[in-house]
Formats: sequence, structure tokens, C-alpha cells
Amino acid sequence: MSICKSCKQCGAKFEITDNDLKFYDKISPVFDGKKYAIPSPDKCPPCRMRQRMIFRNESSLYHRKCSKTGKNIIAMYNENVPFPVYCPEVWFGDSWDPRDYGRDFDFNRSFFEQFAELRDNVPHLSIVSSNNQNCDFCNIVGESKDCYLTFGSIECENCYYGMPYRCKKCCDSLLLRNSELCIQCVDSDKLYECIYCQNCSNSHGLKFCYGVHNSSDCFSCVNLNQKKYCIFNKQYNKEEYEKILTGIDLTKEEVLKDIISKLENLKKELPHRCYIGTNNEDVSGNYIFNCKDCHDVYGVSECRDTNHSYQMLGVNDCMDVNSGEYGELVYEVVAFFSSVNRVAFCAFVWDSIDSVYYSTQCNKNVKDCFGCVGLKHAQYCILNKQYTKVEYEKMVARIIEHMIKTKQWGQFFPASVSTFAYNESAANDYFPLSKEEVLSQGFKWKEIEGAENKDAKDALICEVTGKPFRIIPQERAMYEKFKLALPKRSPRQRHLDRIALRNPMFLWDRKCDKCGILMRTTYAPDRPEKVYCEGCYLKEVY
Repeated sequence: MSICKSCKQCGAKFEITDNDLKFYDKISPVFDGKKYAIPSPDKCPPCRMRQRMIFRNESSLYHRKCSKTGKNIIAMYNENVPFPVYCPEVWFGDSWDPRDYGRDFDFNRSFFEQFAELRDNVPHLSIVSSNNQNCDFCNIVGESKDCYLTFGSIECENCYYGMPYRCKKCCDSLLLRNSELCIQCVDSDKLYECIYCQNCSNSHGLKFCYGVHNSSDCFSCVNLNQKKYCIFNKQYNKEEYEKILTGIDLTKEEVLKDIISKLENLKKELPHRCYIGTNNEDVSGNYIFNCKDCHDVYGVSECRDTNHSYQMLGVNDCMDVNSGEYGELVYEVVAFFSSVNRVAFCAFVWDSIDSVYYSTQCNKNVKDCFGCVGLKHAQYCILNKQYTKVEYEKMVARIIEHMIKTKQWGQFFPASVSTFAYNESAANDYFPLSKEEVLSQGFKWKEIEGAENKDAKDALICEVTGKPFRIIPQERAMYEKFKLALPKRSPRQRHLDRIALRNPMFLWDRKCDKCGILMRTTYAPDRPEKVYCEGCYLKEVY
């Protein structure tokens, strides 16, 4: 049995299943001997995902000063935000205690109002950076060296622009993994010396390829496996291949555009798999690897029993989560990693978090806390104020009763609580809106001037946005190595162009164009591509 609802935000119909209801019951907390049921959501999964994304700023960076030391830093926040902003060395240090900002709960006011006031007083982390060298212009990056404007990355070296993962000398990427010497590659793994590739793996020497695997030296090919010296899927010998490529001048923009146009036509002629993924059991969504019982998920690996989520690694029994690694029983949370359990309605919590609700920027062994900001090594805190265990249990029970009356219990933070404007956040990358649409829907908008363009005397003008951008020396050297035309679009616009190559994070019912079986896919029924179910696709390509 399931419940059909209409989304409070967009009006779309969506379904609450029996399994959903069982999950809400499983994660509903008990305080002072009473279980407080988490209600089913009143917004559809895409609107819920978008609301969480408003709380994550990956790539909007600013020059400002550290509020503690006064030194010049790069930060997710400009100088005009109401709260202090500390550089990582200070924020993670012992010179301040977030509990000094603790306050009593006022039962005459709403929870979200009081949480926003606490947020505006507690110092915020300027940028998420861990064990990096020369990565000042990077955010949500760890264990990396000599990178520039990379985001959500780990263990990278000499990478510029985009979202690489364990890569070296890569430029302009989107979720490129375990690769080296690549330019403009999207959703690919284990590539070497490849350019303009999407959904490719275990290959080298690919140029302008889509869905090519275990291959080398292929040009403008689609859906190939274990091939070499192919051009537009036609087989050549080595001498013929090299002679043809010698006559193609990739430094000319019109040549690039012509190649990409022909590749798009070839993609329409050949079948597409209903979803990208391998080694899965009972899943739906896109870019799913080594998962079981996961539905409406995108960009997930090694997960179990997880639904309505994006960019997950190693999580189990979770729902409505974005950008997380290694957690269990997590609900309505954006940005978490490293042992996060029984956590709900939070943003940016990491490193041993247990039974924490409605909190942000809490890390390093935080347990049993409610409505807190920036805590470390803490337990039994409410609005950053310390309580005993008994006091905590009784007070949280009272607060939840109050939130039930004000209709805030079970709701994720409203967009007004976010420290970011809509167009500063990841929401605008994946759910783009115009300024007028943002304002009409009650979100915040900000005119953005990127930190990377300050004093850019040699700036070029983006052909799409009209905003200035620079070509850095390392970037120029990589494009010259591959004899490619230099970009005429800003790094930000190129990032959006790469995202636009992907299908939307939405599922439709559609029949396989080979066998007619009904399947769930991110290809809308009215799209022109031939889309095959997994079985038919594997027979056709492999």
C-alpha cells in the first residue's frame, strides 16, 4: 500500500511507499521515554533534493579576511555575511569553544528563527580543506597538491577546474576518477591521455568518445568495447588512423564544433543503456555501482537500501541524502562523511556523528545534540548550550512538541536558513533558475564576482556570460599539449556545460526500444535516443 501526495513546492504528484513509512518509523527518535514520529514529507523527491543543495556551496569563492587573525583568505563567504568566518587552522584549533555561544530555548518563538540567530553568531569554517598543499582556491578538497578551482575532490595532484577524484594532471572534469592527463572528461574512470570523453573507462588515447571501455586510440566513437584505431566506430589500421588524425586541426574552434556535432548524431543512431552502472541488484536511477536495493539514486557506489539520494559512497539504510560517505540511518542530510549514524535534518556533519538533529558544521565525535552549530567533541547540547543527559532528554522532548505545534518538526531547514544564495549553491548547478524565478520562489539571489578574477588584467570575456576569466599557465600548457583550441568560456560556464551533458535526476517509465519491456530510466519517453533495457544493451554492445 502506498500514499499519493501533491508536492507543496511544485504541485507534482509523488508516492510514499510502505518501505518509506517503515524507514521513517525506524529513524524516529525517542526522547524522555516517548517516540517522536517523523512525518512523511510534503515535497516531492526533486524538490527535497534541491532544498538540501541550497545549503552546499562548492564553487562560489571570495577574497576576505579571517575574522580571528585578520589575514587574507579565500572563503565560501564574502565580507558581508553576518557571522564570523575563520580560516581552517583557527576553526579547527583550540582557541575558541562553540559552546561559548550557547543559549536557552525560547518557547515563545519558532525553532528555525532561533537556530538562524545562533548560526549568525557562531564562527563558520571558511573553506573545507584537509591536508592539502597549494590548493588555496579549492573547496571540499582533501589530500591534494597543486590544484586550482577543483571541488569535492580527494587525492588529486596538478588538477584544474572541476571535480576530479584521485587524478593527476587533469583539467575541466566532472566526476572523473583515477585518471591522468585528461581534458574535458565526464563521469569516467581510469583514463589516460583522453580528451572530451563521457561515460568511458579503462582506456587511453580516446578523443571525443562516449561509452567506450577497455579501448585505446579511438576518435569520436560510441559504445565500443575492447577496440583500437576506430574513427566514428569504423575500424582502421594504425597507419590509416594516425594519418587521418594528423589531418584534423583541433586548434580551430569550428573543427571542434563539427566533431562534437557529428558525435551527437552518432549517439542518436546507437542504443543507450537505460542507466549507467555495473554490479547492481534491484536499483533505479543513474551512475550506480556495486549497490543493492537502491532507488531513485544518482552517482552512488557501494550502497544498500538507500533512496532519493545523490553522490553517495558506502551508505546503508538512508533516504534523502546528498554528498555523503559512510553513514547509516541518515535522513534529510547534505554533506556528511566518516561514521555518521542516526542523523537527520543536518548540513555538513562529519567524523563520528551519532544521534544529532537539526545541526550544521558539527564534527569530531559529536553525539546526542540538537540544533547546534560548529560543535566538536560534544554531547547533550541544545543550541550549543551544555545540558546533563536527563536535562537534554526532557528539553529536546519539549522542543519537538513545540516544533510539532509550529509545523516545523520533520521539515528540513527552510532556504532562508541557508548561509548561501540560491545561485551560490549546488542547487543552481543541478536545478538552474533565472534570477526572476529564484526571487519569485522565495529564494535568495546574489550577484557573484568570483575570487579567481580579482586583478585579472589578462582576462578574457566568456562568450556566454560576458564575464571575465583567465587562462592559467598550467591550463594553457595542457591544451597546447593536446593541440586543442583554448576555451572561450569561463571555468564556471564550462562546469555548467559538463553538467548539461548528463541526464536529469528524474525517472520516467519507458519501454525498451528493443524488447518492449517497461523500465525506469532518466531518458524521457519523448527523447529521440534509442534506449535499451540492461539485458538488451549488453547483448548489443558486449
